[in-house]
Amino acid sequence: MEEKLKAYRLKKRQEKIMTNIKDSIQNVFVERNTSLQDTDDLESINSEESTDIPLPEESSLALKLLYLLLWITVYLIALQVEFGAVYFIISALFFIWINTRSEKKKKGEISAYSVFNPNCEAIQGTINIEQLEKQMGYGVTHSSLL
Repeated sequence: MEEKLKAYRLKKRQEKIMTNIKDSIQNVFVERNTSLQDTDDLESINSEESTDIPLPEESSLALKLLYLLLWITVYLIALQVEFGAVYFIISALFFIWINTRSEKKKKGEISAYSVFNPNCEAIQGTINIEQLEKQMGYGVTHSSLL
């Protein structure tokens, strides 16, 4: 049992290291602090979770402003060497890539795809086929056209 516990802890540490490397690569503009608690008893191993520690609002705003100023500076340099359009497109694609969701779905969060939700429940604002038919007028009978 102890060997399984040691193997499990080793596996979790390796996953933590890989996750930290991936997060640091993917989140250049986003400041995240995650911590995993290492515990000794078997019951708490199953409940290991990472926690996000939010930054104070002022420092996060100042950091974003510094990143924006850095981006503008490099963009102006790219314009001088006639590389501005390429730099802008690459940075726009990078910004889109950074802002895509890469972490797992939180508990209780519903999916945008209704087939993955309990009871196939759709999210608010989703149009189903009945609503679409009503809006397009396919529900009109031939007797009402006369």
